[in-house]
Amino acid sequence: MRRFEWILLLTSVFAVAWPVLFGVRPRRGIVAGMIAAALVAQIQVEGVRWQLIPLYLLSVGLAIGDILFVDRTLKWTNRVSRGLFGFLGMGLVFTLPTVLPVPALPVPSGGLSVGTFSVELIDGDRTAVYGPQPEGPRRIMVQVWYPAEVTDSQTRGLWSTDWDVVAQGMSRRLGLPGWFLNHTKHIRSNSVENAGVAMGTFPVVIYSHGWTGFRTIAVNQMESLASNGYIVLAIDHTYGAVATRFPNGDVVRYLPEALPPITAGRDAHMTAAQKLIETFADDIGSVMDALERGDRGPFAFVSATADLSRTGIYGHSTGGGAAVRFCLLDDRCDAVLGMDAWIEPLPTQVIRETMDKPALFMRSDGWRGTENDAMLRGLAGRGEALTYWIGVDGAGHNDFVATPLLSPIAAQMGFKGPISAGRIIPIIDNYLVGFFDVYLLGTGSAALETVRFREVTFEVIGR
Repeated sequence: MRRFEWILLLTSVFAVAWPVLFGVRPRRGIVAGMIAAALVAQIQVEGVRWQLIPLYLLSVGLAIGDILFVDRTLKWTNRVSRGLFGFLGMGLVFTLPTVLPVPALPVPSGGLSVGTFSVELIDGDRTAVYGPQPEGPRRIMVQVWYPAEVTDSQTRGLWSTDWDVVAQGMSRRLGLPGWFLNHTKHIRSNSVENAGVAMGTFPVVIYSHGWTGFRTIAVNQMESLASNGYIVLAIDHTYGAVATRFPNGDVVRYLPEALPPITAGRDAHMTAAQKLIETFADDIGSVMDALERGDRGPFAFVSATADLSRTGIYGHSTGGGAAVRFCLLDDRCDAVLGMDAWIEPLPTQVIRETMDKPALFMRSDGWRGTENDAMLRGLAGRGEALTYWIGVDGAGHNDFVATPLLSPIAAQMGFKGPISAGRIIPIIDNYLVGFFDVYLLGTGSAALETVRFREVTFEVIGR
């Protein structure tokens, strides 16, 4: 719970507890005034969220009772009943905002401040393959995080400025009411919008999300990389992202036909998946092309500090498959990292390509021992560069994004694996940053290869 939520809760606890402990209500108006002040402050500073509705109702009821009850003294029977039912009610109103909090993003692991901005990228050389007007150019949104010069007067921005559409889409994808995740709009990032770029040159890392993901779905990873000296670009793969808002106000939601369920037929599913991964990979190529335009392109703000001779690509699930596809076919990739990378739909001629870039593959419990895992292992075994082969015990597929931060009972709700957020986040951070440090910054591999977590199985292929 946030600061003013705690203040409102504790004010209500005081209103319940004082008459129970001392048998007399405070002077009329004191409790009502305290609750009114706490309620207004919470709403004004932190904003309304539906998990607090029971607390709002309880607080208002206590304030009204403070004004209406003339008799300030309580009989012992009333004290007992007030204590029993009052504290039971307080427990209930405390539980909901606790199990569905406004998460605090982890502090980035590096020592640099982080800036961010978003741009629309229109690739006139590509024809859109999805949507009502497939003959138009491909449009995608890209967000950039970078090492920044931040002043004390600048404040951190929101995790996403599009949460009103993204949260609704996420909720419905989880089979929940559209408003269920609306509280996530209050999450603060560790980045400052449009902060000045730090001096120096920095390697580039491009991130590709999974099916029905979105560009900030792993924002803690973006911020961690940027704080360690990388320029990071994350793509909203339009019609594959759960929802995308463009600067002109257009909102594009994911297109179910782009990846029909396997129950519709395996052939149709895999054909669509192949097209989807190819589209995601081509989006990565569009970002690279735009970066190469330097100060004449959409990323001019960071072009002077972006070192394109050191470029890493990584992704999750479908985006991980796109990262692998791109790095098999495009020499502009210097290192590739996949989290549950889905390569099974890749065509045979692509899979037969030799992986000549260093790679790291992290796999959750459900993705190990599968046909996809065997294909990925074969690709690594035939490669000409080292591959780090990592399994994370207790991790679910969604543990490789920011899902672990959403709730302390996310595992019980079926959103993630049993591994705790306090374990999976540092594990990912260690291998993500460590891998790119070795192959883009040229640091030694000791941190990558000697740090061990009890949940991690670690192997180096091709040594």
